[in-house]
Amino acid sequence: MSSPTPLDRFTRFSSTYIPRVNASMDEFFSRKISGAGLPVLREMYGLVHEYCSRDGKRLRPLILLMSYFGYGGASTDDIIRIASALEMMHSFFLIQDDIIDRSALRRGGKSLHLICGEKYGSLSHNKNIGIDVSLILADVLMAASLAVVAESGISHRLKNRFMKIFADTYEKTAWGQILDILHSHPRRMDRPEETVRQIALMKTAYYTAVYPMLMGYELAGKDSSTEKKLIEKFCVPLGLAFQNRDDFLGMFGEESDTGKPSDSDIREGKATFLVNSALRTLAGRERRRFMRLLSKKRKGRGDVNKIREMIRESGSLDEVALLHRKLVDESSGILPGLALADEFKAIAKGLIELVSMI
Repeated sequence: MSSPTPLDRFTRFSSTYIPRVNASMDEFFSRKISGAGLPVLREMYGLVHEYCSRDGKRLRPLILLMSYFGYGGASTDDIIRIASALEMMHSFFLIQDDIIDRSALRRGGKSLHLICGEKYGSLSHNKNIGIDVSLILADVLMAASLAVVAESGISHRLKNRFMKIFADTYEKTAWGQILDILHSHPRRMDRPEETVRQIALMKTAYYTAVYPMLMGYELAGKDSSTEKKLIEKFCVPLGLAFQNRDDFLGMFGEESDTGKPSDSDIREGKATFLVNSALRTLAGRERRRFMRLLSKKRKGRGDVNKIREMIRESGSLDEVALLHRKLVDESSGILPGLALADEFKAIAKGLIELVSMI
């Protein structure tokens, strides 16, 4: 029998710990639902629970756990609870993201603001009641994730160190989201490459990879500035590759696979590596046409298809694929120098292989 590949190892790690993270969220929300005094609160906790429980990659809690165990942390229920808090905070951002993007789908189901609009719309003349309620439910999720960490049994020293990273994570991600908003639905197209990279760094690379891995490292009781710099060098290109992959799927993926609309990035004129490459490659009348189409306030199906066609014909897919390979190789080159246990280096290599697939 052949030995498992790194991707097999990451898949097995995922299949072991995703159910545990999910179970921890289930236990938390069950307590909240049973303890809620008003029926409407119980109902809303149920809506949030369903949203958080939808199938997802659980990438951030998995990276936290991979780092924690790889740096010598012992298996405890508390570390699973903290990993689940990270996933709950991710759902907090997804609720906001769906509202900002006017997205109807998330993880194969209706966005929470649409569910709330359907459920509570008959109660009020407020046509935005679904958005209003879901924004506050996102706040409830943020508070819930903080409560999970506060109630954990880890030492105050480690909890304080973790909370500093936790706070930095969500502040940096929020600024990245603001940059993304400022460069979506543009009146004109003029995207310097650095803007695209900065959004990807702040909104994804640090949020998805760097900070979760640093959280696991700190929770394992480690505190080497040299190792933390190596973690950052390993995770930044990995996180950028993840965003690059997400951008590609956001334009050319299947809705049934991604669980969200496959044309939303195009309709919003989002700043992505693909768009930046096309703007740099196209010239003359074709470039002006591309800019005009992408900056249209409302885009029809024909506009969306033409934008996709122009990106293909510009050669951007090949250029971005080369960038993706470079980022993956950069991360792979740093991995051997990390002080992770060999078993978890193999799992990390499997994660790299997963991210490399576009």
